[in-house]
Amino acid sequence: MTFAEGGALLAAGRFHEARAAFVQALQREPQSVPARIGLAQALAGGGDKLSATAWLTDACRIAPGEPTAMQLLADLLLAQRQYAQAAPIYRELLERLGLRNRANLLHAGYCLEQAGKLDGAAQHYRDALALDASFLEAHVDLAGILWRMEDFEGSLAHAQRAVQLAPDHPYAVRILGTALLNLNRLDEAERVLRQALDLQPGFALAQLDLAFTLLLAGRLQEGWAWYEHRWRDTERVRRPAFYVPHAEWQGARQQPVAGQDIAVYAEQGLGDVIQAIRYVPQLEALGARVHCVIQPELVPVVQASFPRVHCLAPGENLQVHVHAALMELPGRFDTALATIPAPVSYLQSPEQRRPAWRERLRPAEGRFKLGLCWSGAPGQVNNRNRGVPLSLLEPFTRLPGVQCYSLQKGDAAGFTDAEVDAARLVDLTPEWRDFGDSAAMIEQLDLVVTVDTVIAHLAGALGKPVWILLPPNADWRWLLEREDSPWYPSARLFRRGFGEPRAVQVGRVMAALQQGLGNWPAPALERNTTSP
Repeated sequence: MTFAEGGALLAAGRFHEARAAFVQALQREPQSVPARIGLAQALAGGGDKLSATAWLTDACRIAPGEPTAMQLLADLLLAQRQYAQAAPIYRELLERLGLRNRANLLHAGYCLEQAGKLDGAAQHYRDALALDASFLEAHVDLAGILWRMEDFEGSLAHAQRAVQLAPDHPYAVRILGTALLNLNRLDEAERVLRQALDLQPGFALAQLDLAFTLLLAGRLQEGWAWYEHRWRDTERVRRPAFYVPHAEWQGARQQPVAGQDIAVYAEQGLGDVIQAIRYVPQLEALGARVHCVIQPELVPVVQASFPRVHCLAPGENLQVHVHAALMELPGRFDTALATIPAPVSYLQSPEQRRPAWRERLRPAEGRFKLGLCWSGAPGQVNNRNRGVPLSLLEPFTRLPGVQCYSLQKGDAAGFTDAEVDAARLVDLTPEWRDFGDSAAMIEQLDLVVTVDTVIAHLAGALGKPVWILLPPNADWRWLLEREDSPWYPSARLFRRGFGEPRAVQVGRVMAALQQGLGNWPAPALERNTTSP
């Protein structure tokens, strides 16, 4: 068969026959780039994207800059979610080859978004809209990242425009619900998200946003039910390898666990595990033997806090009767605001680690010991909103009688914007082997001031006074318009209003601290007594 016959077969959707034709063409002309492109298209059409990618890559090797091969390769990599590999190809298509069309701008922007490069992504989406102001997908994608860049009103405007363009498009309607949720307009968000689900039943992103809306509103029992649907969004969460559907625990009412072994497993971040591990005593009270499958760095704290719990070691065989995701336990126990299990503390550090950390902080004896944390994980979807520049916290290190300690572990790029005297902000985090050390150090502090990250959860679970700086679109667990937390009695919440500078928010924290220091060591700093 000839190359032309292969093209005709490809156009007719007869991919297997087209593949054979292009293979024959390559046998006749081994260096043929068009035959490689045709073969790749036939392979991709037949579902073999991996082989198609290899042939297109080879075509680009033989003919660097060949626009058709590059375009197909970029689009194929994007379809396989290989964003890091697709991004430079789209950049070359746009910048060197001049293929500056709306689709390439959209796709290049999406690759940048997946890499966390929000500013570049937003610019590409805007450039696509400059070419076509009615480009629905660009409005949807731009609305989806502007709220992450603190442009909440801009997000809403583009979401509204998307719905104007396509009133019955579930993705457009859902992104409008998301924009309203991030503006804390919960009644409107709920209505719009339910509309998206009417348009597309089982729409995982809309189900998850509806869960967050209900949880943020304090309607926990309704929220847990919708939160169950998060498993449909396999890009965010996945079941562990040992998951067996019929072994998933359904709750005490439906499934008594007295005398049985239950595994509770991590599915999300460290803070989520710390928040949900509080349910272990309730499982034990039901007569269950509890096994934990959690991140290794949390194991020392969990074992010290719950001595009867068995934490599985890597490679250890799991033998249990039932299992449950940790973040499903609030729903399994039918938790409402009034029934959150919230002892002042439910975690503690390993006893054998305490003397060493007591000694490490002994030089600050007699001074007020303040722990500071200013950024969460850079990859977290809301980190740009929740982080606080270190330069705004630097004045805390100059307070008389106060010794500050850094609790910032890992990458805080974008927020560590100032050099602070190491004697005034002592950094002992390189000595942390795991959260056993983190907990033992925090136990020696008088107060923790932190953004919403794992340190906030750890300090709260230890019962340590913790002041949490929240963004305008705070996470669901912090609810709305209150300064206390039903999850952590020792926490005090400092919320930043929409449009409020971070400096003003931090100034309120400073004023509260200075007032408390005047009475220290009285209980004024220990917990917030305001419970709206």
